[in-house]
Amino acid sequence: MNITYKNFLKVIINGEIMDEKNKSALVFCLTGGITGVISGSVLKGTASELILLIAIMVIYLTTYIVPLIGVNIERMGGRRKVITSGMFSFLMWWLTLWFLIYNIA
Repeated sequence: MNITYKNFLKVIINGEIMDEKNKSALVFCLTGGITGVISGSVLKGTASELILLIAIMVIYLTTYIVPLIGVNIERMGGRRKVITSGMFSFLMWWLTLWFLIYNIA
C-alpha cells in the first residue's frame, strides 16, 4: 500500500495499518511521555508518592481518550483489559522521560 502525506492520518485512524491494540498502545505511549515530561520538570521537588498517584490517575484517564481514536473498548475486553495492556508502554515512557528530564532540569 502506497501511503502519501495527505491520507496518512486517515489511513491510521481508519485502521488500515494499525489494529485496536496498537492504537491504544500508541495512545498510552504518548500520554506516558507527556506525563513523564511534566512530572520531571514541573513537579520537581514533589513527593514521589504524589507523582506516582498522578501517574496512576493519568493511566486511568487515558482509557477515556482511547475511544476517541476509534478503539472499541468492549471488543478489547473492557476498561481493565485496556489498562493492563497499555500499562507497560505508559510506564516505560513515563519513567524514561521522567528520569531524563528530572536529571537535566
